[in-house]
Amino acid sequence: MSKKVANKWWLEETVVAATGANKGIGYALVKWFAELGLTVILMARVYERGKKAVESPWAMGFNNVHFSLLGVSDQASIKGFTSWFTQRFQALDVLDEYENV
Repeated sequence: MSKKVANKWWLEETVVAATGANKGIGYALVKWFAELGLTVILMARVYERGKKAVESPWAMGFNNVHFSLLGVSDQASIKGFTSWFTQRFQALDVLDEYENV
């Protein structure tokens, strides 16, 4: 399922997190990174929107896409995301920040 790209700089273990990723540029990047085979975290501040957005990549067979709730300006949300993330991953390699852009 992965796209072929010259000068590949990532591994399957490369973790990309995209905020504001339930629509627009953030969502397009989630799909692109998933197609390239990276591990992707789709983040959204509204649970229902994020959950709906992540269903499309899952339906296309991209099991490398994960969903987490995150509002980058909400300290409680940041703490919740941090806890969720550290239970599942060792490191974050790439951060795409599109929330509030």
